[in-house]
Amino acid sequence: MNATQILGYMIQAKTDSQINWAALPALYAVTLAEISPKLTENELFSLIAIGSVIYEHSSGELVASAATDQLLKSLMEQRPTA
Repeated sequence: MNATQILGYMIQAKTDSQINWAALPALYAVTLAEISPKLTENELFSLIAIGSVIYEHSSGELVASAATDQLLKSLMEQRPTA
């Protein structure tokens, strides 16, 4: 299977569960651990590098989400009462 076919499957894949960005690095790590015995060292480190990007993005999403929640909470507390 080539990269175009794999990307096509990724785009078409539907999941019944909602996975938040915070959980994605852990799911990736578990999956990578399962297949790691079949990989060469170079393949494994290439996939770990991709996992690092996923982790950085997910932690950024988590920080942004927390900041948004805090801002909304702050705005709601300052809301004038009628």
